[in-house]
Amino acid sequence: MCKILSIQCSKNIKLINRGMGKEMINKKKIKISGCLAGKILWVDLTNKKIWTERSEMYAEKTLGGRGINSLIMLEKTNNNVKWYDPENLLCFGVGSLVGTMAPGACRVDISTINVFNGGKGSANVGGFWGPELKYAGYDHLIIVGKSEKPVYLNIHNGTVEIRDASRLWGKDVFETENLLRKIIGDENIKIASIGPAGENRVKGSAIMIDTAKAAGGSGVGCVMGDKKLKAVAVRGHGKIEVSEPKRFMSIVQKCYQKCMENPAKEMMRKAPLNLYSNPEWEGWNTNIVTKNGQDDQWEYEKRIKLMNPQNGIPSMQKGVRACYMCPTGCMPVMEINRGKYQGTKGEGFWINTIMGHACRFDISDPEAVVESWILTNKLGLDGDYVASGLSWVFELYEKGLITKEDTDGLELDWGNSQSLIAMIKKLAYREGIGDLLADGIIEAARRIGHDTEYYHIQVKGQPSIEPFRVPKGWALAVSTSPVAGRHLRGATMGSKRYGSKPRPGDFNVIDYQNQAQGVVWQGKTKELEDNLGICNYVGTWSGANFLDITDFVELINSGMGIDLSEEDLMEHYAPLGRNMEKAFNSLHTPMSRNDDMPPKRFMDEGVQSGPYKGHRIDKNKFNHMLDEFYRLWGWDVQTGMQTRTGLTNLGLEEIAGKLAKQGKLIEK
Repeated sequence: MCKILSIQCSKNIKLINRGMGKEMINKKKIKISGCLAGKILWVDLTNKKIWTERSEMYAEKTLGGRGINSLIMLEKTNNNVKWYDPENLLCFGVGSLVGTMAPGACRVDISTINVFNGGKGSANVGGFWGPELKYAGYDHLIIVGKSEKPVYLNIHNGTVEIRDASRLWGKDVFETENLLRKIIGDENIKIASIGPAGENRVKGSAIMIDTAKAAGGSGVGCVMGDKKLKAVAVRGHGKIEVSEPKRFMSIVQKCYQKCMENPAKEMMRKAPLNLYSNPEWEGWNTNIVTKNGQDDQWEYEKRIKLMNPQNGIPSMQKGVRACYMCPTGCMPVMEINRGKYQGTKGEGFWINTIMGHACRFDISDPEAVVESWILTNKLGLDGDYVASGLSWVFELYEKGLITKEDTDGLELDWGNSQSLIAMIKKLAYREGIGDLLADGIIEAARRIGHDTEYYHIQVKGQPSIEPFRVPKGWALAVSTSPVAGRHLRGATMGSKRYGSKPRPGDFNVIDYQNQAQGVVWQGKTKELEDNLGICNYVGTWSGANFLDITDFVELINSGMGIDLSEEDLMEHYAPLGRNMEKAFNSLHTPMSRNDDMPPKRFMDEGVQSGPYKGHRIDKNKFNHMLDEFYRLWGWDVQTGMQTRTGLTNLGLEEIAGKLAKQGKLIEK
């Protein structure tokens, strides 16, 4: 095993250094004196080299977390690097407030090249791994290179080891965590790992933390498997200092009081999925896509069968667990207590699971849905990829575009839960048709032919389970997300849907007008939450919606020892983060305005039933909404390109120059 700490960069891995960490962003000059562990840990798996650098200079430009990851990727990644190249970086970035007592501060951003399109990839995850990394002395972990044989990292305070993982390779996520704790001899280590799906380089693979918290988007688990990195185990005994302890703790106490006084805390403590126990809940009409996009409505009796408290999914919930410093908790602990899947246990069952593993396959068997979800986690798959990609295959089977000969004898009929479970295993292990699907649905559609790509619901190449036809702001946010097809970059369900704090503008879920205001505002707050490491359930989005920007300002200033305003956060640091990701996409891919449009199916076909029957995306109205979205971000309305003035105002002059050389900058 490698135990040597090196301060020299590996010679065989060519990382470019543009000096941007020091010079690129110079519009805001701050000096941070708290909340950081102070170091970025670099590990080169090709040459077995380990070194560190200071994190403050990056945090002073971006505030931390995802912002630092984006800055490092821009600085170190050549435009011709692909996701499978040794030079591709896998960046674990812990939010700047994580490790303190700030409510909900637990989140980690994992950034890399997106396996679906070659642009910026990012997945965000909670749990306890992030705080542990900071207590071990590191704000970020950056992986470069590839190992020839399976390895894992053991980080214990100041000691970092690259260890042989041959005993772990081939194990599922649950087995990996249990075995790793025995090997290391410490039940308290925190683990980020991949399952068989990541090992097999399935594009829809997740990195799993604490067995059930999935960093699922962009194929981050596929990249980790490509590097033959099975797991990262962390144990830390250090502490995180804040700049003004008394002031900071006073603000923390005030924030927790806000949480306790918010009536939404009771809903969170029961787990948000229980909202769907009410078959009349509005989410059934706005959030659901059935049978791979054939409709946005699910029959009333199936809702009841799946979610009734007596013998539906809620009856299998044994409790709720919380991530680090969460004031409420939201993660249900599930155990199947009857039927052929009796005894299956696992954490986590999200609204996404209802949207995906149930409605997209027309499966209302509660035990089967829980089983399929826990299996997805166990094998290290991204749940959204499973739901979108496999429901596409089910529809092809329905339409006769593939047959039982193609599916290894499986009958992929709607409602067939046994076939779904079998297909999940085939996907993770690349067995039969699963091998075709593992390389991505766009590639699978190309090989199958017969215009099957029309039925593939994807944004910028990544499969998506999201609703588009009814919630117009949701559609705008998902379509324009820089990391492709996910809703946590600004999705709205009306200006007053979440919490007591309305969003800018006045709009209902189905309106086009004013949606862009809410989507951009919500996108900005998510930038800040990912930099700080605050869960957006605790922050400004869905769930409890406990905190707001004024709380962020007070926590940052007292904790980090700086003096920023709400305007600084919303008009500099938030746009900075979004613009770095957009610039990365422009420099590394041919993405254009066309890639910010919804899937064609949702513009061609309307909702078939229910209260929103006939609703679809009106292309002209969506384009007007997109114009306003671009304008609010400061981009060129006609093309969606960034402008020299906008980037210069953010201190991104060097990036503007590189975009100009590629003809991807508007000179105004």
